[in-house]
Amino acid sequence: MFIPARWRYLWLFFVVLVCGLVFRLAFVDRLNELKQPYEIRQSALIDQAALLINTRLSLVETQIRLFRHELELLKPTQAELEPAMISMFKLYSDTLQVRWIDEQGFEQVRLNKTADNNVVAVLTDELQNKRNRYYVEAGLALADDEVFISQIDLNVEQGKVERPFQPTLRGVIKASLASMGDGLLVINFDLRSLLNEVAALSETNIQLLVAAGEDRWIVHPDNSQLWRSDLNLEATGIETDLPKLVKLIEDDGLAQGAEDNNQLYAAQRIESPYQSESSLQDIVVITQTAPLVLSSLKNQALLRAALLAIATGIAGMILLTLYSRHLREVNELSVKLEHERDNLKTTLERQSSLINELAETKKLSSLSIMVAGLAHELNTPVGATQLALSSQASLLDNLIENKNTGLTKSAFDNYLEQSGKSLQQAQRNNQRAIELIQSFKRLTFERANNELNTFNVAQHLDDLCKSMHGMLHKQNIRLENKLPNHITLTGYAGAFSQIVQIIISNAIDHAFENMAGACLELSCDYRGRDVVVTIRDNGKGIKADELPHIFEPFVTSKRQQEHTGLGLHMARVWIEQAFSGDIKVESSPGVGTTFELTFRSARKLAEQIAKDKIPENPFT
Repeated sequence: MFIPARWRYLWLFFVVLVCGLVFRLAFVDRLNELKQPYEIRQSALIDQAALLINTRLSLVETQIRLFRHELELLKPTQAELEPAMISMFKLYSDTLQVRWIDEQGFEQVRLNKTADNNVVAVLTDELQNKRNRYYVEAGLALADDEVFISQIDLNVEQGKVERPFQPTLRGVIKASLASMGDGLLVINFDLRSLLNEVAALSETNIQLLVAAGEDRWIVHPDNSQLWRSDLNLEATGIETDLPKLVKLIEDDGLAQGAEDNNQLYAAQRIESPYQSESSLQDIVVITQTAPLVLSSLKNQALLRAALLAIATGIAGMILLTLYSRHLREVNELSVKLEHERDNLKTTLERQSSLINELAETKKLSSLSIMVAGLAHELNTPVGATQLALSSQASLLDNLIENKNTGLTKSAFDNYLEQSGKSLQQAQRNNQRAIELIQSFKRLTFERANNELNTFNVAQHLDDLCKSMHGMLHKQNIRLENKLPNHITLTGYAGAFSQIVQIIISNAIDHAFENMAGACLELSCDYRGRDVVVTIRDNGKGIKADELPHIFEPFVTSKRQQEHTGLGLHMARVWIEQAFSGDIKVESSPGVGTTFELTFRSARKLAEQIAKDKIPENPFT
């Protein structure tokens, strides 16, 4: 097929454009692929470091509370206070310094741990007034049971930073002893072991950094960047060194795969639970790749992207000669696929329509079962009423005859007695018929009513049992009810009775086959705020290989008896959609089957309806 020159140039332009796009996508994809192991390792290192830091910092408040509690239990005298505190150093190995400071800010007792891990008490004349220190001011402003955790900084004595550096975290809490009065318990925690352990996580190609706040590095591969703000040097920190990273972690405190200064970064912010100005800062754990790592990865990605772009260009030129045939084949295939899609769409619509029609048929079928049950149940009280009325008519005829021939007192008394009995029988059976009709009216009304309401579960189940009594009696099945009257449920009452009826009907149809002593047990109870209805039978049970499939549509063991296999499927769909509930089933062949129906209350949905935010009723 001849292609004009202008179309060849257009195709060439298109090929160049595609090559550029392929180059870009291949480069990005390959670079991401190469970066992934580093990003995974960076994330793992951050998780390890964050776990170490979180674990240690979370113990600070607990330890100072325990320290105070133990002192209050020991109730040491002033002379016993130092030995009591010394003994506690053994319990808390990273305790660097413990002080008792009175309400004027004067140190009353101070114990220091020396470089060789001995604990020494500071002489009285060397004790200081710490009233102007920020952590003392914060401690004096605390409520009785509050704890102040200071920011992480270097320990300072006599206005000078102690050397070698002692990274310190201070816990302050109010305390009271009979021998010392009211004061502050101040504990300095030594963070050197923690920070050394975190720093040791760094690897050859991945370095670990930790920032305390925005202007202080506490772990950094370059030691000259550590503690600069504490040494009165020009402060450096994440705000000055990595401003792009700061913006990335502003929202959710997490950044992964960030690039800056030709290095790959990942970061996680550990938010401080303390909000005061001088309290514990937010901790940011950062990993960065070595300077040459990202450049090497980019070079590898560039090489692969270039090869793919060249291959794409060659393929594009080859495709130019095959374009016509390829286009024709694509068009033919498109027509075929569109035809198949239309066929599948039509089939799906037919199947959906069939399921909907069968579901409606299932509803009407359950209603017809209720009508047949009601008719059967009404036969007895109506027949008894008719018999009583016939008896009354006969008594009246006898009374009229006796009146014409001579009415005796004994005959009149006999008429009154028999009439009373006949009327009582008629009234009793008439009341039974009224109750049956009212029960049926309630059920049919709720089936037609699509509104949310709060209904009595026992009453609805009792009405359902009455409507199905005829069917149960015909099959010689005994129904035992265990229905407490106090249980209520907010939801669709019609859907509720429909679902339970399907399960009971399924048991009647499948559980018993000419079985003597057939019994169904119906019970309900609360489980938290949910209502659980249990339907248990002593029938033949369900085979183990059939049990996982009983809720699937069109699955039935009695298709030859015109069963559709939709009953249990619709019950599960309705209970999930109308009540956000579920159905569980347990069965043992030869023992019986238990269905457990969980109905969740729709109180929140009812509140939405009350605000005119009316959702669609899924049952309809």
